[in-house]
Amino acid sequence: MKRLAKIIVACLVFGYAACEAMTEAAQAAPAQFSIAIAHADTPPKIDGTVDDPQWSKATHTQLTWDYQFRRPASEPTDVYLLVDKANLYVAFVAQQSEPITATQHTMDTSLGSDDVVRVYLWPGGDRGFEYFFAANPIGTRNEYSAENSSFAPRWVAAAHRTDKGYTVTEQIPLNVMRGDGRSVWRLQFDRTLHVTGQTFEWAHDAAQRSTDSVTFTGFLTAMTVATGSTRTKPRVGLYSLGELGAKSAGSDRARMGADIALPITDTASFFSTLYPDYSNVDQDQQTISPTAFQRQYTEVRPFFTQGLNFYNTFNCNDCFDVPFLYTPAIPTPREGYAVEGVQGLAQFAAFDAIGLNRRSDNAQTFTWTTGDHHDIFNALRFGTNVPGLNDVTSIYQMIVGNHHNFSTYATWGGETGSNITAPTLGHYNELGVNLYTQKDGIFGAYHDIGPEYAPLAGNRQLSDLHGPSIYITHEFDNAPTSFVQSYTLSQDIEHLKNGDGALHFADAATSLTVSTKTQYTLGLTTGYQYLLLDNNYGSMIDQNGVSLSHGAATSTPTSIGYNVGRFGQGYLHTATRLTTLPIGPRGTFALEADDTDDETDAGTRNVQWLERASVAYQLNSTSSLAIGLRRIIGTSPLLTPPAQFTDASNVSVAFHRRVGQEELYLVYGDPNQLSTLPALIFKFVHYFGADKGT
Repeated sequence: MKRLAKIIVACLVFGYAACEAMTEAAQAAPAQFSIAIAHADTPPKIDGTVDDPQWSKATHTQLTWDYQFRRPASEPTDVYLLVDKANLYVAFVAQQSEPITATQHTMDTSLGSDDVVRVYLWPGGDRGFEYFFAANPIGTRNEYSAENSSFAPRWVAAAHRTDKGYTVTEQIPLNVMRGDGRSVWRLQFDRTLHVTGQTFEWAHDAAQRSTDSVTFTGFLTAMTVATGSTRTKPRVGLYSLGELGAKSAGSDRARMGADIALPITDTASFFSTLYPDYSNVDQDQQTISPTAFQRQYTEVRPFFTQGLNFYNTFNCNDCFDVPFLYTPAIPTPREGYAVEGVQGLAQFAAFDAIGLNRRSDNAQTFTWTTGDHHDIFNALRFGTNVPGLNDVTSIYQMIVGNHHNFSTYATWGGETGSNITAPTLGHYNELGVNLYTQKDGIFGAYHDIGPEYAPLAGNRQLSDLHGPSIYITHEFDNAPTSFVQSYTLSQDIEHLKNGDGALHFADAATSLTVSTKTQYTLGLTTGYQYLLLDNNYGSMIDQNGVSLSHGAATSTPTSIGYNVGRFGQGYLHTATRLTTLPIGPRGTFALEADDTDDETDAGTRNVQWLERASVAYQLNSTSSLAIGLRRIIGTSPLLTPPAQFTDASNVSVAFHRRVGQEELYLVYGDPNQLSTLPALIFKFVHYFGADKGT
């Protein structure tokens, strides 16, 4: 805390320069993970080889450490770097004796099922935005930005298979990244071997929790050529959209709208949406998996995904009612305005979403981190206003630790407004402590949540909780040649009472995960879970079971699972079955069948089925086609009366093509809905100025 106080005083009294000086002093670079980049006289050829003479002048390094198994890398990986005034050039030469995995052919999609090489960049230093650029052994590209989940700029990657492995060469424009003009960037490389589950990396440290933990990444110096090149341009995404279908579904309409991004500084931007796109059709999130809590869904609307990484950055253990700000609870607005960015040791964001019927939702967040990343202060405020109702939630958190193996945190705040009858009833407090390494950890907390805490734009699961919890986990790794690669054992214990002193929620769950070299994974869970329901009926909601999967992280996974246990006023059996089959080199066909069978204490049975089939085909590097069929029928498990019967089917078809600054969507239906939306949607987008998501 003394260090924190000193830095706060320095920033307030001496200004930004003092903050930067203390930051740089706190993060001296290990010499072995600091490299100076070579400057290119002429651009090298991006052809999947390093035959061009320019590559012989490049900065060279190697990925020598296996992050996953904490041992020297078993396969060599050489990396070459060049830069000029417009682009960064990267080459990976990967030797690989294992079979090469490369199933993804369409750009800007996840490469998690393939062998992949990545370069991570922080143009604004460890305070700035993170970017990565990834490619698989056939040159399929993907990318990421910490600022915008829709980040999809134009860049180039070419790959070539060799007798010893493969080579990837890349050209990355500097102006698609946002930095503050500094000459020293943070840098990391990694490479995933999918068959073995290994991840090789360049910069490494025993305390890192991921390959891109920025505190433990390396340094890229001599980037003076890029100074002034990382300021992004304004962007306007102008779309025209038409929907043809049944009038009962609100179809037969057309609209034009825009998503706008305007840089304010090198590291901050203003965003706006006017007449937001109502055609968002994304992944099928429907499920019949039994739960006693509110389900969480992934946000897919561009206005909210734009800055979602700035909010909900809070630490929590055995988390309740998180994420605090849950944007899927906010109706799609008529228009929206937002600002976000980083400055010095702080990052900030705010939005105002103006909806129909005089509803408005707004949020503001601020995060301040010390120069050595040991201590963090978070603040989040969000609120909803509708006629006759005002709801405001303010949450604060202080984290103090050493970022190597220890931290402790305090969270405080709560909800105020029309629904809170007394100030002491809407509070949210939590104290926690974390002891951890890459492979194990002990995470304890004390929770104190008021009985009326239930923000309109939040994710309320339970309220009126008071008591401790602890979670312990450890991964045991075997030798590289072992059939069983690792065992992961964990134990969770929670014991929380309500304001009357009665037991409200309790949990004692043990799990074991066994991973093999042949990509089989066995999971075992056992224990009990207790919940006091609204009618003061105490119910066991435990599920004990087993699961077996093969290729869980591939494009063709197969899994089966079975769980059994008490669930409210009955005994519940749950079975899941999933398999995905290849359709040539570019397609997959997935089948899923899940069922729940609830035998109630009253002697009745509630049986429900989910059946799902989908086809995904990558037509080429710029186009894809997806077809989905789903049916849910039967009565859901009975936790509290009444039981719900469902008989619903859904059909959806989606074609997407992106070339340059233009995107085309042709969609029938919506997989996010329970039943088919009988409408055909056509959407065309053109991006003026900066590339998509930059």
